[in-house]
Amino acid sequence: MSVLPLLLLPLALQPQDWSQGPGPRGDWTVPASPSGPLEFSVRTGEGVRWRTPLSETGQGGIAVHGRRVFVATMAPWHEGRALSEEEAQLYRHATEGREVVGKEILAHCLDAETGVLLWSRPLKGEVPAIYTYPFSDATSASPIAAADRVWFTNGCGRLACFTHDGDLVWERTWTPTFDGPFNKQFEPFLVQDGDRRVLITMEPRPAPGAEDPADLHGRWNHLVGLDADTGEELWTSADGLTQYNAPTLVQREEGACVLHARGGPHAVPERPVGVSLTRVTGPDAGRVVWRYEDPRGNHEASLQTMAHDERFAYWILKEPRSALVVLDLESGEEVREISLTQGVRVTAWSPDQGQLITQDGVDLQKGVFPARYSLSAAGGRVLFQCYAFAWGKDSIGPPWSFARVDPEQGTVEYLEVPTDRAAGGELQWRTRGAARPLNSRGLELTGDDRCRWDGWDWVFNGSPTAAGDLVYWTLSTGLVYVLDAGAAAWNGSALVALNDLGPMDQLWTANSLSITGDTGWHRTGAELLRLGR
Repeated sequence: MSVLPLLLLPLALQPQDWSQGPGPRGDWTVPASPSGPLEFSVRTGEGVRWRTPLSETGQGGIAVHGRRVFVATMAPWHEGRALSEEEAQLYRHATEGREVVGKEILAHCLDAETGVLLWSRPLKGEVPAIYTYPFSDATSASPIAAADRVWFTNGCGRLACFTHDGDLVWERTWTPTFDGPFNKQFEPFLVQDGDRRVLITMEPRPAPGAEDPADLHGRWNHLVGLDADTGEELWTSADGLTQYNAPTLVQREEGACVLHARGGPHAVPERPVGVSLTRVTGPDAGRVVWRYEDPRGNHEASLQTMAHDERFAYWILKEPRSALVVLDLESGEEVREISLTQGVRVTAWSPDQGQLITQDGVDLQKGVFPARYSLSAAGGRVLFQCYAFAWGKDSIGPPWSFARVDPEQGTVEYLEVPTDRAAGGELQWRTRGAARPLNSRGLELTGDDRCRWDGWDWVFNGSPTAAGDLVYWTLSTGLVYVLDAGAAAWNGSALVALNDLGPMDQLWTANSLSITGDTGWHRTGAELLRLGR
């Protein structure tokens, strides 16, 4: 069956709505026009409609439907939320022995026009999560909004459906995996399956061949389809996915599918390493359409936002392999492997000449480290951010750069970008920045110094959002880069804008930009922002 244009998702949505974390099409993209806010600065107030303080930090995305905005935060921290000694021992892997952890989040609804908080509801889970962890927290799964309902997920083990007035319709609980890190990047989806709305979430199930199905250790995570109006479980996917993976929706003639993956560090158990396309509508929902088993052994390609276009799905491997694997979206067959290090074009800043200089035919001896959750397919190209550092050390590959790959021609280009903008407006290059995970009360709530890294180092920045050919990447410091994926040349002219969510060293974010028409929605650890003129 052929792959349909991505516009034809099975859930009818208004173009002004951003209904779920990965956007109305489930793949972090919206059409080119209108293209969202192009330039904004919270530092200067340019392009900022309103700012509303949030009750605590959080990471998940922002869902917008009509006059309602939905977002989740961790419950306000106080010492009374500290774990007992028994719980601290039981969940030591999930919490890494840290003290500022909790099981409860707050679901919030705000007025889109004014930013006024309309209601908040608590959701308490079972397995605790770290506050302002640089990789994920209990709010990482974004809310989903429809015309009459909103669904919130607490990654600690609770899912709840509310009316837009905040009345509870149904809720569901489960025990998340806790014998490994809490890093859960999965985003739930809402799709239409005939007359029924289906909510697609992720839950652990007994591993294949498990001697004791009730054993909570070593379980595999799977896609789970729920009746969105009742919470009834409808199906479980045949193939698993690692908790690190951020899947996307794909629309085919026979119905909606989810692209998801397995493999990675910290002994994630799901196998085989590779990619699956799974049906999520129709009588055979949960069935595997195709499965790509990667012959390269276990690696970390699944620690990404899945990316695809009308032709291909993409699978990216960091050093020592340093390759982009192109898969046929129809069959899952490997089309080609593109080296990210051999014969590439590098456009880098020259401090001596005070300008960008381009070199062709470069062989990158150190390899390249694609930033986690930075993969995007737009403008007929594949793009990703490169880490400038790894664990505080000078990184492999071109530093402070974004890459663009042509999947048809196999060409690879790297573009170094400025690292900040000074108060006078001049661009700054190759400077180390810092984030600071402050809440709206001015408290820095974290037990992990990596929350202060600037987003060019080993943290999980929010997934990029594409509006047509324009791709928005948000770093943990609140810098928002806008690049034109379809630019004639991958040089300084491809950087369309460098925006900010506030002063460097005064904020922290792990969120993506939500776009509704010419309006953008963003968040930091301290506040919710409506952007646009």
